[in-house]
Amino acid sequence: MTKMRLRRVICLPVFLIFLLGGGCAREESEKIHAPDSGEHPEAVSSALPESGITYLVIDEKVSDTPIKTQIEQQIVVSSVPTRAGLEDEIFRRYRSARARRGFRHHNVATNIYIYVYGTKEQANAGQGLWIGMIAMGPLDKEEPRVLISEERLAALSHVPEERFGLSEEERKKVFRESAAAEDRATREAMARVPGSQIMKQIDMERELEEKYKNELVRKYDLTNEQLQEIVVEAAMKGWPY
Repeated sequence: MTKMRLRRVICLPVFLIFLLGGGCAREESEKIHAPDSGEHPEAVSSALPESGITYLVIDEKVSDTPIKTQIEQQIVVSSVPTRAGLEDEIFRRYRSARARRGFRHHNVATNIYIYVYGTKEQANAGQGLWIGMIAMGPLDKEEPRVLISEERLAALSHVPEERFGLSEEERKKVFRESAAAEDRATREAMARVPGSQIMKQIDMERELEEKYKNELVRKYDLTNEQLQEIVVEAAMKGWPY
């Protein structure tokens, strides 16, 4: 077992698989919204960015090979956009990417992936913590639809509050330590039990995880149920681990 069970709780299997390109995983608790099928992309792409909100491209990767020509952008928004404004901006940038020319192997990009994040921390984590995204692969015959993480978008407007006697920053720390405890349990179980004895390895991992999490809840004076609530909160708000 090479993945933490915490990450298996938070991350569903990849929900989009694009031929010759990347996909994007979403968290189990998040709600994904796409515009109604009757909405015309041309109308979306003509909108201007919302007043006072800027979108900063912090990373762009362009791959131009005989197999595919791919554009991937990682973008951070400066403040809290409306859902409609976020959809408009993502589609506007998608149409701009579609209009790019000058590639060596293909006339236009065959694969386009655009991700918008609420914070640089989410973007740099590389954990699929976007608030909105769009993806196009070579087999797509229709315009792609913008996907919005309703819960992570809403979390940008939440006022931090205290829960279980801990501030939000302290709960983020607890979440990271919980993830580290699971990583530690996995590594140690793999080191102690050979892969040929997979069931024993799984049992060892569970025992170690329980031990380290019990130490964690005692450290912060929490119950196991409260720790699980913090994990769920982290998934909903898109906290990096």
